[in-house]
Amino acid sequence: MSYTNYYRHSGMFHASMPLIMHTRFDVLLFGTSENRLTAVWSELEKELNRLEKMFNRFDRESEVAKVNTDAQFKPVELSDELWNMLTECDRFYAKTDGNFDITLSNFKHLIIMKESQSVQFDKYGMLIDFGGIAKGYALKKMKNIIKKTDIRRALLNFGNSSALAVGSHPYGDRWAIGINNPFENKILTTISLYDTSMSVSGNSPQNKRHIYGKDNNFIEKNKIAAIITDDPVDAEVVSTALIASKKETPAWLRNFDIKNKYYIEC
Repeated sequence: MSYTNYYRHSGMFHASMPLIMHTRFDVLLFGTSENRLTAVWSELEKELNRLEKMFNRFDRESEVAKVNTDAQFKPVELSDELWNMLTECDRFYAKTDGNFDITLSNFKHLIIMKESQSVQFDKYGMLIDFGGIAKGYALKKMKNIIKKTDIRRALLNFGNSSALAVGSHPYGDRWAIGINNPFENKILTTISLYDTSMSVSGNSPQNKRHIYGKDNNFIEKNKIAAIITDDPVDAEVVSTALIASKKETPAWLRNFDIKNKYYIEC
């Protein structure tokens, strides 16, 4: 269920989904026609729900959940979209020197069969989790939807952790997003975006065991990594991999076109 409102005096359309991809999603769209902006939001909402249905490993009916169940015992053929995502994650695993790993175990235990577009696990109990890339992928898909419209100013925001700016704020030259320190409940820094994307990764007091390190241990250190780059998928992958990495500026960062980086130990 989503909430929407249109502010006629400013031409701003605001929509919010309280829980999608395990967080809150907000979008601000600017234009002159309420009907037009409502139609664009309907398309964005439909796409978000579709991706949630595919990626949510906790939903037993999702494709990822079915892969996690069946690939323990036999090869599982993937849809074209999930296959493309998996092969992209294979590429990111290599580009980040193994620090971005969707298996929560070791990507090398994932048997990828290109001929049949199938996967199987060679270690019982492992699984795949696209939580470190799904929001970035969703932002990229929604960006493509918006680019086909006449909307030139928009902000798409997953709980200040993954965000995409289209153009600039209507009353300024940037969109400003505050990055919060969850351990002290204060603003660490404010990031300005113009026609670009941002992703923030890190732990919180409520969830200190959700990023898996290269050494097969959960990352429990209090640190936050924020990445700004044009590609929202790259932004989310790199911020996740930085938290998993033992170095603030690892050599593999050169494999990505990063506009700006923030690394903060809380």
